[in-house]
Amino acid sequence: MTSGSEYTFACPECGESIPVNTAMRDALVENGCVVCSASVPPTAFSETTPDRQSV
Repeated sequence: MTSGSEYTFACPECGESIPVNTAMRDALVENGCVVCSASVPPTAFSETTPDRQSV
């Protein structure tokens, strides 16, 4: 199974914003922000779609 679901995490406390996969999303909700240690609610994530740009 591939990690097709990608999210953008935006910490409600420190404002840090990073792309994460499903496993990292779950870890952030369970353990808190890796930058400021604030609790992370499930609403701190928005689903993103992979970039498919042709150059």
